[in-house]
Amino acid sequence: MSVKRSKKSSPPPSSRSKSSDTAATSSNRISKGTISAIVVILALSYDNIRLRYQASNAESANRNLSSNEDEIKLRYKTWEEAPASYEEFDHDNDPSVCRLPIVTVEEWEKNKMWEGETPVIVKNVTDGWKALENWSKEELLRRYPDVVVGMGSSKELGQTGPDQAGKALTRTTIYDYVVNWMHSSNKYVFDRNLRLPDGGFLEDCHPYPMPTRMYEEDPDALFESGMPENLMWKDHLALTIGHDTQGLTFHRHNAAWNTVVFGAKRWILYDAERIANITRLKTMTRDIRNPIQLDTANWIRKLYNKDDRKHEIRNYGHDCVQRAGEMMYVPRGWAHMVLNIGDTVAVVSERGLDGVN
Repeated sequence: MSVKRSKKSSPPPSSRSKSSDTAATSSNRISKGTISAIVVILALSYDNIRLRYQASNAESANRNLSSNEDEIKLRYKTWEEAPASYEEFDHDNDPSVCRLPIVTVEEWEKNKMWEGETPVIVKNVTDGWKALENWSKEELLRRYPDVVVGMGSSKELGQTGPDQAGKALTRTTIYDYVVNWMHSSNKYVFDRNLRLPDGGFLEDCHPYPMPTRMYEEDPDALFESGMPENLMWKDHLALTIGHDTQGLTFHRHNAAWNTVVFGAKRWILYDAERIANITRLKTMTRDIRNPIQLDTANWIRKLYNKDDRKHEIRNYGHDCVQRAGEMMYVPRGWAHMVLNIGDTVAVVSERGLDGVN
């Protein structure tokens, strides 16, 4: 059985064709727009992926290049391999030259020698320190590359002090300093922006020397004792790293100790009472005829043997060589200059100063 459609229900042919063409055109427009959008999205995604890939490859190449450059710039694999002017500046601490007590850790602690007014050298202070292994050059760069320190010229640090050096002290990392600056500039790390305990780096210096160790063991007892803070040994520690013949020129400050982990230091110390005479101080530290502040190495070369300076040092001061593992204690007010013999790494603490974050 067939069913015939009424003619009334069917639109005229021209109408059907027009409606059909409109729908097809609309469909084509949507389809083309969608495709265009997809193409754009895919193109952007591809560019993004390509750029990330290129950046990743560039970063990898830079790391490899940096690694190769570091190997070239690290001229000396160990601290000990670097140049060291032992022949020019070292001596055997003859009692008539050094004139200081050289004691054991036990004697230092038993007699509380930090309460005295005489400089002291203490032997074997670094026995048991992890720093002996962890601060070898390769290990230091591997373990603590990102530790931030300050560096400046020895002359500027000696004249202004490491705490007041201001713009003269440039912030960098241990890795950057050792690899890029240490043997290609006169920059010297003397940074007290460290505090104990820090959870790693400075703990390599356990056990801390007395009297700094008292603060670590019981800080409350110190503050409750009523002792003035400028007489307390608190959580202040400083790090020094420098190459051969670097060091601070004549300067003075509160009582402090300096412990050498690697290398050696020559010290010229001058009696606090003698330098109360400002004319004598200027005569000792500078050439009055040419009053330019010399660095430590050139002071020893050019001024030490002139104008009775050696007589003054040999009778009212001290000329000593401090070796790795030893601590030099300098009482308050003593003028002193320090010279590195070879690459030298040391830790310092000064009475009355707080640690700095």
